[in-house]
Amino acid sequence: MKKNKLLIPFAMLISALIFSGCSGKKSSAAIEDVYARMQSEVKFPTPMLKMDDDYFVMQFGFNLEDFDQYIYVQGEDILLAESVILIKAKNGVDTNKIKHKLESFVSDQTTVFNSYIPEQGKVAEKSVVVAKGSYVYLLMSSKVSELKKIAQEMI
Repeated sequence: MKKNKLLIPFAMLISALIFSGCSGKKSSAAIEDVYARMQSEVKFPTPMLKMDDDYFVMQFGFNLEDFDQYIYVQGEDILLAESVILIKAKNGVDTNKIKHKLESFVSDQTTVFNSYIPEQGKVAEKSVVVAKGSYVYLLMSSKVSELKKIAQEMI
């Protein structure tokens, strides 16, 4: 009987450790670090410009109070479909809503580029929009596969 009293708590402890190990990698990557690595490892076809808070809010209608961190950069050459948006949302914020707004942006950009510069429309069509945990990112670039690899490794 004494062995059974010790066996149950021990089994519960082992189960808790096993299941906590299977819960997945919890990322705490700093957005600036992710983008800094992208800048250092990827040769963008145009210099990338960091967009300010007002432009970001105007473009997407986001409430910046919902974010712990974010970065929004666009290519200096507006004739190229080059944009990177990395967001770390605060706890409790619906990242699917953020993802939906970014997907709408991709759709709009694809339409515009297809009308004027079809080869850039193809770049926009291949954009990646991902929500993972509290992170959401958009990668629209001729270098999307390289950027995606970095994002997947760090986020």
